Amino acid sequence: MRVSDQQLYGSTAGSLQRIKEHIVRAQEQIATQQRIAKPSDDPSIFGQVILEKSALADTDQWMRNIQFGTARVAVADQTLGEAQNLISRIRELAVQARSDTTSAQGRVTIAQEVRQLHRQLIQLANAEVSGQPVFAGTETGAPPFVLGAGDAVTYQGNSESQSIAVGPNQTTQIVLPGDQVFAGATTNIFDDLGNLLVALETNNGAGIEVGIGNLDRAVDQLSVAQGQIGAIANRLDTAHGSLQDVSAAIQQALSDQTDTDMATVLTELQVQQTAYQATSQTFSRLFDSSLLKFLR
Repeated sequence: MRVSDQQLYGSTAGSLQRIKEHIVRAQEQIATQQRIAKPSDDPSIFGQVILEKSALADTDQWMRNIQFGTARVAVADQTLGEAQNLISRIRELAVQARSDTTSAQGRVTIAQEVRQLHRQLIQLANAEVSGQPVFAGTETGAPPFVLGAGDAVTYQGNSESQSIAVGPNQTTQIVLPGDQVFAGATTNIFDDLGNLLVALETNNGAGIEVGIGNLDRAVDQLSVAQGQIGAIANRLDTAHGSLQDVSAAIQQALSDQTDTDMATVLTELQVQQTAYQATSQTFSRLFDSSLLKFLR
């Protein structure tokens, strides 16, 4: 069966268009360094790529959660260390006040410094990260510890522990609620300091002695809390390291599936460009031949 000039013309034009599309696709792969950018590039792989990108997004979110938690844990750890130093200083003053050589007026003077340290401890207990209190439980809208009449301190947070997602169906605690740290089962530090201030200002030696014992329990309580914060920090660090490994594995899988093999695509581009030139010449000859027939 004879093939007409019109059929040859159409077939060659179609070949030119397909070759041009291959050239454009190769150029896109070189420019973006991505072999798969849309479903039509490779339908069998594109769906898996979407799943892996979703997993990578989840992993990145969990890592951001851990960074958020780590910042709060770092502040909590520093705060507890400073609180222990402050309590130790108050204990030194209380021991000085307990001495028989300290006068009633001397104890009142010591009380003035203890009160200043008491206020500093409230500030520490109200430590914040990005405007949110660390020791308020999940009530992060206001300072957890409020100074009331006299030296009374009220806790207005809650007893719930803040937690973050660190993996699929996995959460971890990031800080301790303030009532556990400063008003825990062992001792209520602010109440104890209030009682010590009364003992100092009323020249109550027995009360001062009791206050020293309470301060020792306060230091122990803060030390326990700091140990718990350290354990939380270790868990976060371990989780972050695991997620980094997962993220690297997913990124490598995506790279293997979607990245352009530059050597292959450059070769393909050269082949297609050569084919385009040859087909263009064929198309030109067909066009010239058809034009001559028309002129006859």
